[in-house]
Amino acid sequence: MPKKNKSVRVKLIANPGAGDPLKAASKLEQVTGYLLDAGLKVDVALAHPKNKAIPMARRAVKNGYDVVIAMGGDGTIGAVIRGIARSKVRLGIIPAGTENDIARSLGISEDLKAACDVIASGHTRRLDLGQISTKKKKNFYFFMVTAVGLTATIFPMIKEVPEGQLSGISKAVAALVKFESKPTVFLTLDDESKIKVETMLVTIANTPLIGVKNLVAPDASLEDGLLDIAVYPGSSKADVLAYFARTAHEGSTPDGTIQRYRARKIKVKTSPKLDIAAEGILLGKGSARIKVLPGALRVLAPEPGPGAEKPLEKAVDELTEPLAPVPQ
Repeated sequence: MPKKNKSVRVKLIANPGAGDPLKAASKLEQVTGYLLDAGLKVDVALAHPKNKAIPMARRAVKNGYDVVIAMGGDGTIGAVIRGIARSKVRLGIIPAGTENDIARSLGISEDLKAACDVIASGHTRRLDLGQISTKKKKNFYFFMVTAVGLTATIFPMIKEVPEGQLSGISKAVAALVKFESKPTVFLTLDDESKIKVETMLVTIANTPLIGVKNLVAPDASLEDGLLDIAVYPGSSKADVLAYFARTAHEGSTPDGTIQRYRARKIKVKTSPKLDIAAEGILLGKGSARIKVLPGALRVLAPEPGPGAEKPLEKAVDELTEPLAPVPQ
């Protein structure tokens, strides 16, 4: 997006409640200043609460904006993504949340000036999206992950709890105690491979990072037209939680018990009916159909390398489809 191109229409959707709300106004002022210096004039809209971001993004597409910038945490950015998915509008990202897994996966700096420079560069990538349908929700777009089972149950309960307020996780702890310890999950990959496994958790990821920068899909590429599936057979509740604690903040902990696959389409069925969540949002129980939408999102981002995402050729070389069979 060269400086001379002043005809580009840009919408900035900012969530003033993301990250440290006391610094939100100052950060927004800095960002608009950096973009103006780069030759971009932006129209600003405040999405607070963040669920306002979806209709705002949809209106921006309808009103002919060329670029929609999401400024906030992963929840805000994910909402904007759902508003512009499968359109020709390009997404700009200003990470201003707590964890910023999307930006970190893509190599977009949390430094505001550097993030604005990426947008101003105009360098565009066409990235994959996931789409999930349950009985409760049809055609829900996700950029990061769908979780089936344990983390799907407790993550929505704790993700909005302010840091340090441990009393707020009591509901999640109670759910953990009651969680069925030996559920069965049935997976069908690309209408061919059928898997039956006793597990408390399955993750279906598009990005390498989720949650607290948990490196759940270390070999993920966002442009291979595939979703990375991880199954955790035979793990106890403590094992699963300990694994996620070890992988937080991009910790790499190879675990031979985890079964990894890649697929374009996944059918999920569980017994008993387990919670299913995408981007931490509960979408239903028991069954789902999930597929990848290759190149469905245009994003202003650097090439793979600076972030957690693997370049396409390395991702393909390092993980076959599937990596290992699950006993049936």
